[in-house]
Amino acid sequence: MRGRCDVQVTSEKLENSLVQLDIAVEDDRISSAMDRAVGRISKQVKIPGFRPGKAPRNIIEQHVGKGAIFQEAIEELLPSVYTEAVEAESIDAIDQPEIELISTEPLEIRAIIPVKPNINLNDYESIRVSRVEVSVSDDECENALLELRRRFAVLEPIDRAVEWNDIIRADVSVQIAGESEPHVENDAEFAVREGTIVSLPGFVEALIGRERGGPQEFSVDLPEDFSVEDMAGKTANYSITIHEVKNEILPDADDEFAASLEEEFENMDALRTKILADLKDQKDNMAKEEYRNEIVDLLVTKATIEFPQVLIEREIDRLIDMESNHASHTEEGLNQWLATTGQTLEEVREKLHSPAELSVRRSLVLGEFSTKESIEVSEEQVDEEIDKLIASMGGEVDASSEQAQTMRSLIDTDEGRASMQNQLLTKNVLERLEEIASQNTDEIEGEKSQQPKRGRRRAQKRTDSDVVEETEDK
Repeated sequence: MRGRCDVQVTSEKLENSLVQLDIAVEDDRISSAMDRAVGRISKQVKIPGFRPGKAPRNIIEQHVGKGAIFQEAIEELLPSVYTEAVEAESIDAIDQPEIELISTEPLEIRAIIPVKPNINLNDYESIRVSRVEVSVSDDECENALLELRRRFAVLEPIDRAVEWNDIIRADVSVQIAGESEPHVENDAEFAVREGTIVSLPGFVEALIGRERGGPQEFSVDLPEDFSVEDMAGKTANYSITIHEVKNEILPDADDEFAASLEEEFENMDALRTKILADLKDQKDNMAKEEYRNEIVDLLVTKATIEFPQVLIEREIDRLIDMESNHASHTEEGLNQWLATTGQTLEEVREKLHSPAELSVRRSLVLGEFSTKESIEVSEEQVDEEIDKLIASMGGEVDASSEQAQTMRSLIDTDEGRASMQNQLLTKNVLERLEEIASQNTDEIEGEKSQQPKRGRRRAQKRTDSDVVEETEDK
């Protein structure tokens, strides 16, 4: 049921899920608002010869000006006028509007309102992505074993020049050409290993053959394609004093070493088998994440998405909050964080715009997908997940356990349940997407045979290659 509406409203849909409302307000309503504004102002201002609230209107107008009275009237009138217009047009606003005063006589107001995004997933059921099988090579296993042995290495001080795989302790100062202040780290200890970047590219290589003592100065030219754009192609000037060189003595890779570990492996073969299994699990998890990301990217690419810019601005705000570790909650904290980044707020927001837009698009299509597929998470499922989490943390699932009750009180909150529900929903959505994208040709044909004749003809016009081509064209 609509409430009172003493305004004339013209509605127009704009691009990017925006609605424009042109609102005309009746003169008698403006007049009443002006009268009330005069009454409020007369009580707030001091006018010589009159008690508060007793000065006539013409005197108040002379004292504060008609513009101030009109502004006071508009500020009071605008919220109710806007609400009535939105209700009259059944607008589902998702954020505050942009308001523009079109004219004062007659009073016309324009509101640009962000509304619910419009998402069309199009033919998402046709998405197909091949899985990549992963394997672990002998070299990868041996490298992992080497890193494990290094955790139990004995470090022996040695009086010689630096060699590969040594551990050194040193004072290091580096200054990039063009910068006013060097970066200094005293008494730093690090390994001198190929492929390991403990500082900038070329630093470790420049240590080979250097003796203890210092300061020793040298320069390294950074590559033109260096990941930090402001430093690419510049010269890094080092000053280093080497205090100590240590030789790394590794335990032998034998059955005795395998048995000395916490798991107490029977022999090296058992240890290698465990390393292979762990590496395979890691690779499988990485491949699964990459596989899901590829599916979601295809879903986003195929979808037609229209949404207001305000959603990107919200996501940028969230990213800034995360990157600043919540320092952005106050102006002082935000300014201090910006000072550490060496960027202005405008520069940070511009840098975050692209990842924020991608995040919004992914979130919107996944939300629409969950709706299309009727994927939901019940309160019972959340309860089960909380029980599993408590059990995994070492607590008793039994409600009578004091430890379980304490842990539950920390987890089972409105915010905690909402977070858990969102995690479960995301998990279920991604699993359903995997089911769709991993279907083989036989399954696809089986689905088509179950479709009505008209639908089957339409489906047969599409192939996996068509989907790829459409994705690449968009």
